[in-house]
Amino acid sequence: MSFGFQSINDNAFVQIDSEAPRLCMLSRGSYAGVANATATFSRAVTSQDPPLVFIRPDQTGVIQVPYSVWFTGGPGNWTGFSMNASKVNESLSGQYFVAAWASMGTATYGLRLWDPSGVLCYDSGAPAVVVTFAAGNWTYLGVEQLTVSQRYIWGIAKAMGAGEYISINPFTMTCHNNSSGGSCALGVDYANNRILMYSLASNAWTDQGHRPFLCARLLA
Repeated sequence: MSFGFQSINDNAFVQIDSEAPRLCMLSRGSYAGVANATATFSRAVTSQDPPLVFIRPDQTGVIQVPYSVWFTGGPGNWTGFSMNASKVNESLSGQYFVAAWASMGTATYGLRLWDPSGVLCYDSGAPAVVVTFAAGNWTYLGVEQLTVSQRYIWGIAKAMGAGEYISINPFTMTCHNNSSGGSCALGVDYANNRILMYSLASNAWTDQGHRPFLCARLLA
């Protein structure tokens, strides 16, 4: 940067930059429901693009499988999100937070920074989101025969650490297949320390490419 404010930590990483926004947590809460779960943000998220939603499903002993995620509101006024649950297990519950590459004024005191265009890019009351794990090397695990259709399954070896959440945005689009399309779903298998991706369809290509998978936690 040529001018402005920049904070660099002991490991030479830029933590705050008045010309570049960081990924900030803008709202958090819990979700629960049967067949579908809806979360309403504590305040509207004013980013133009939908925010990133990170969830941490409750450890109920059953793998929760949310899919078909959609947002309420619109650009500049995102108010919440909803998820459907796989008919195999229709219960959903857990914690969530939403984040964006922008900040919003929250703190009653502290530090705020604006970029050269006058857009708020840092607020000390909006915790930073730190990506803790990223991968895309899904391994095909097999297929389950359901009452109607099949459920194709892929996995990544990953134990969810304390305070870690998983991004659901990459799983709001359908999985690749050679028929009319199939819903893409995500599951956290706590018992076997792995993340699962599902395609709910009559058929599916077993090579799903490298759909990105992210874990993150909040930096207070």
